[in-house]
Amino acid sequence: MMPETIALATPAGTLKLRRAQPLSLHTTFRIGGPAEVLVRVANADEALAALAWAEREGLPVTAIGGGSNLLVGDGGVRGLVLLVRAPGKDVAGSYRVEELGEGVRLTVPAQAPISWLGHLSARHGWQGMDWAAGLPGVVGGAVVNNAGAHGGETQDHLESIEVLDQARGVVETWPRERLEPAYRHTVLKAAPRPRRWLVLGATFRLPHGDAAELTARAEEHARWRRRAQPTGACAGSVFTNPEGTYAGYLIDQAGLKGRQVGGVKVSELHGNFLVNTGRGTAAEVRELIAQVQAEVRRQFGIALVPEIEQIGDE
Repeated sequence: MMPETIALATPAGTLKLRRAQPLSLHTTFRIGGPAEVLVRVANADEALAALAWAEREGLPVTAIGGGSNLLVGDGGVRGLVLLVRAPGKDVAGSYRVEELGEGVRLTVPAQAPISWLGHLSARHGWQGMDWAAGLPGVVGGAVVNNAGAHGGETQDHLESIEVLDQARGVVETWPRERLEPAYRHTVLKAAPRPRRWLVLGATFRLPHGDAAELTARAEEHARWRRRAQPTGACAGSVFTNPEGTYAGYLIDQAGLKGRQVGGVKVSELHGNFLVNTGRGTAAEVRELIAQVQAEVRRQFGIALVPEIEQIGDE
């Protein structure tokens, strides 16, 4: 029988792999059953060491970043779960900048918080990422989901990504085009779990701008998010916006704000957010999603498509 905690030696130190850890502690929804084995990795070397261990043990691997835009099933996730994340202060020295004259080429690790990247680029006067200030999640997750806000998207200034092909055990550089990015979509997001590829880093090409103006804009984006969106246990926007309208507006007009199933309810602040009131389950989230979809379709004839990714066992 596998021990409760496994110490795995890496070139940078020792990784601790723990069995039966509740994923509710590692998602912004605060919902989810246990990971069979869980490990937090803060850099590519640690990720490679953990992946090699999982291959030896014959375990599938599921990687999650900041835990936003994600619903983990109440039955948990089988195999090894990689938490690919690190605080901004821990990745502050790990980005690379190349001056291009009209702008910069900025390379950041996948585990960096996307909000940190938004503030960092604004402070340095690099245009194109201020929309990310205040956004939950990490760079790797933003790449996979083509995250966006305030009219900007991850794909806009993305030049390339570095990915680990787990099937071949090699690191590849993908140009932006290989992701086939679209609204809240990439080929990585569409790939079935457990995914073959793990994002290790991303390179952006950002034009020069006015640092004071960009910083003010980034701070306003962060303030707006705190004012207009719930700050409790939620996964972010639940549905993509239908063409020509907004999911939150349709849910509001359908009279669904405050609708509740068990411990999960439609936010009264923003209709496109479901909030875990403290004891919510993944089954209740799925039921509430179904109710919202049915009512919006009945009233407006519009099919709402979930944006959040669902993983794990029911």
